[in-house]
Amino acid sequence: MASIAIIDDDLAMDMLVNSFCLHGHDAYRIGSADEALLELDRIITADIVVLDIIMPWPSSRPVPSLSGAHTTGMEILKEIRQKNADLPVFVYSAIQDYAVIDPLTNAPNITFTAKWNGPPLRDLIERIYQIIGVTDGTRSLQSFIVHGHNDEMKLDLKNYIQNTLHLPEPIILHEQPNLGRTLIQKFEDCAAMSSIVFVILTPDDIGANPDDPDDTKRRARQNVIFEMGYFLGHLGRESGRVLLLYKPPLELPSDISGVVYINISNGIDQAGEEIRREIKNVRG
Repeated sequence: MASIAIIDDDLAMDMLVNSFCLHGHDAYRIGSADEALLELDRIITADIVVLDIIMPWPSSRPVPSLSGAHTTGMEILKEIRQKNADLPVFVYSAIQDYAVIDPLTNAPNITFTAKWNGPPLRDLIERIYQIIGVTDGTRSLQSFIVHGHNDEMKLDLKNYIQNTLHLPEPIILHEQPNLGRTLIQKFEDCAAMSSIVFVILTPDDIGANPDDPDDTKRRARQNVIFEMGYFLGHLGRESGRVLLLYKPPLELPSDISGVVYINISNGIDQAGEEIRREIKNVRG
């Protein structure tokens, strides 16, 4: 797996770190120029450095009279190049000064991508993977668990994914850091990291026909139905990357009638062979 150093004072870049770590890579964020200068020997051993340009100027050095924080990343880059001229550097910055951008775009082993109107998280990760040579065949599936109130089933599935299927730790939304995001922003960011989704449909709620108050049916939580629909659209219904795990008695959405569900009434382990077969098909 790859070693990825991210030098950026923006806390939101922890999302990128989390994504790489969830895929089994050794990724870390260095949050200041001062720390980066102290950690240079570690940084230059990475497979790639993701570098911001606009950061507070290091306190250990005199501030240039004209540029200052405007070129902090360039100072870090100069130090990196003195120790490792061939290390790939992915410059990801909001800088708009072409006096800085042009030398970066023409330099060897440097890729520049602007943060303004930048790519979605998934595309950003793909660009970095391409630079360091991580292909579909050498990366693990990153799973996401959609769940309701059945915590036992959720934890059994998490354990099965990690210890039996030997996939990286699955994403469970409430376990991820908020980083100042709204719930839907957090969900969208985590969804972008995911390549396979397990939707646990359990009878957590009761629904009723308004014309017949006695006609009550067990239903999955609303967040589960919403997230299931999102992933079916995001990853594609026929991709095989959205696995629907079903515990009756449960009323299923009528508009996906005919879609195959995996019955988990007897537990995750009992349904394990069917789950494994679906995973194998996705990997193939």
